[in-house]
Amino acid sequence: MRNKMLRTLLCGLIILAAAVVPARAGFYIGLQGGLSNQNASLKEPPSELKFDKDSSFLYGAQVGLRVLSFAVEGQFYRADHNLLSDNPGLTPYDGRGMAYYYLGFNAKIGLPLPLLFPYLAVGYGIYSADIKDIGSSTDKSFSFGAGAELSLGKIGLFAELRYIDFAIDISSLSWDFGGLNFHCGLNYRF
Repeated sequence: MRNKMLRTLLCGLIILAAAVVPARAGFYIGLQGGLSNQNASLKEPPSELKFDKDSSFLYGAQVGLRVLSFAVEGQFYRADHNLLSDNPGLTPYDGRGMAYYYLGFNAKIGLPLPLLFPYLAVGYGIYSADIKDIGSSTDKSFSFGAGAELSLGKIGLFAELRYIDFAIDISSLSWDFGGLNFHCGLNYRF
């Protein structure tokens, strides 16, 4: 008897949650811009050769679904950097343009306040770097971040800090990239 009562109560809660979720759930599509701060380094035995940090504008788009305090989104963004170094051994690479891409998915968990949605995010995706006239490569990695979105009707304004770290091989050399990116933009909810 007790198991039957618990199952009935559980079914009732699921039906109640299903009735509430559509009002708080929503698809969105958005645009973003921000600042990419990549630390590029070339690993050469016995020491590690570093490039100066070159901040660059990043831009991209995302599409997602938010239900209560959870959100899942697909995202693409790109940034273009210049590799700059004081090391004379890096002459073939110094001053080269590097295009950096991300294509992946992010999961967010947050606090669904009436107008504000502060959240933590974790992402997994494909990171690509293309160094002009040298080569390109792709690898998969995780990212971690935190941000907040302000809801203004169907429009949401967001800002987020995200840390990424990935390594790839280009032209038989091991490159390490990583840094803290700042993203901001707007989402339109359907």
